[in-house]
Amino acid sequence: MKHALTIVSVALLAGAGLAFSAGVYALGSKKDLVALYWLVIGALILKAAVDMLRPRGAR
Repeated sequence: MKHALTIVSVALLAGAGLAFSAGVYALGSKKDLVALYWLVIGALILKAAVDMLRPRGAR
């Protein structure tokens, strides 16, 4: 199960990289709203990838 979570997390990390790249490309094309959209999507995907692998503390 841990191996499958790692694979999904790496896939999410790659998706975040693609979203950030699309955001930077949109900034270069002077499409501010599109760039903001892709940068926010990239940040949310990156947060999801990190939260998946963060160890849970004892409650």
